[in-house]
Amino acid sequence: MITPRHWSSQRILSLFGAGLMALGTAFAQDVHFTQYTMQPLLQSPAMAGIGHDMRAVLQYRNQWASVTTPFTTTAFNYDMQLKQKRGKSGFLAFGVNFFNDKAGDSKLKSAQGGLSVAYHLKTGQNSTIGAGLLGGFGQRSIDPSGLQWGEQYDGNGYNAQLPTGESIATRSFTFADFGLGGVWHYSGTSGAKDVVANQSPQATLGFGYFHVTRPTYTFLGTEEQLNAKLVLHGNARIPVGEGNMAVVPGFQYSKQGASTEFLASAMFRYVLTPTSKVTGINKGSALSLGPVLRAKDAVAIAALLEFGQLAVGLSYDLNTSDLSKASNGNGAFELTLRFVNPNPFNSKSKTRD
Repeated sequence: MITPRHWSSQRILSLFGAGLMALGTAFAQDVHFTQYTMQPLLQSPAMAGIGHDMRAVLQYRNQWASVTTPFTTTAFNYDMQLKQKRGKSGFLAFGVNFFNDKAGDSKLKSAQGGLSVAYHLKTGQNSTIGAGLLGGFGQRSIDPSGLQWGEQYDGNGYNAQLPTGESIATRSFTFADFGLGGVWHYSGTSGAKDVVANQSPQATLGFGYFHVTRPTYTFLGTEEQLNAKLVLHGNARIPVGEGNMAVVPGFQYSKQGASTEFLASAMFRYVLTPTSKVTGINKGSALSLGPVLRAKDAVAIAALLEFGQLAVGLSYDLNTSDLSKASNGNGAFELTLRFVNPNPFNSKSKTRD
């Protein structure tokens, strides 16, 4: 039998209102996405300006709706390369990103934004190496009115009239945040003059290091600090033959405190329609489809439909952890909208990708 004292010892889990699912949140872990490549500035501030001259992404995630009050996350990413003079050995880029997260019965809200600045040095005709810095802010708040506490167990069941026995020092707090990172990027030119120029080989490998100053991060008036976070990431685009097909593998490894996460994906990209070389009426389109694995947690299927400068991404997670007994395997749904400039299907593009 669970005693009142034992229930009270679980106050961290109760605080965030979602039992074992909130364990990661209780230890102050960051948000994550299945379509992880769509938020490059959450991988590294050095990713600003990599892949496109300009990129804007809006992403939405809804998680664990079958178990508790859904955990929802909305994120926005914008980055661009700055104009450079001919003959320069590199280029400057900047980016801004913001996310808002709402979790569980406690209505735990997290909002964080940052500004990234990166410089990319040309190391060859088709490759660059770059470094970036991030400066930002964050804010967290809770509404404990929806929570149930161990001290409110009267021997027979939950009694809302009993005192909680808990002392929450504050219901909201803000903090400054800083990060840094580096990245190597390669973009081949094969096929640059044919109708499937967007299938030229590409590769990216980098790292990000976030929360370097470990800001104070607690509602309880203690000295808890936000753990620093290391992110290692990489992806590639590998053309298959001379046709419209390419394989797009990728990975992302994160370590924050005692917690780790590893994601691996293998998308298959097919050019549906090439860009019209003469009239320009057809802006080009492609469909990518493939699995995403989050080790010891979930498997997902993801799809990305690109049409000219626009793209729409969808994914759905199937839970494979111990939580699957409560969730019936249901995990998370994600929707992504992306706009890039110039049109990546245009073989005459001046982009430095």
